[in-house]
Amino acid sequence: MTATLHVLQDTTLRDEVAKLRELANAIEDGQYGDVGCVAVVLLGSTCEVFAFGADSDAPSAGMLLHAGFMKLSQAIADHNEETD
Repeated sequence: MTATLHVLQDTTLRDEVAKLRELANAIEDGQYGDVGCVAVVLLGSTCEVFAFGADSDAPSAGMLLHAGFMKLSQAIADHNEETD
């Protein structure tokens, strides 16, 4: 499985529902290729974790969330190297 970090920088970032709809449309349009698993962490009055898709069992979703964490961590490390 290959994980790609997509930095979302547009005007819908403050509108969670609109961003989720935009991502759903992009998945339907095939912009992310064959999507087998989607993991979403929702922080409201509680923290909830959702996983859906053909490959959305708990280990796959956990691995996907960890891959996202690693990509974000690497982006921070790369940024630090650029500013040194």
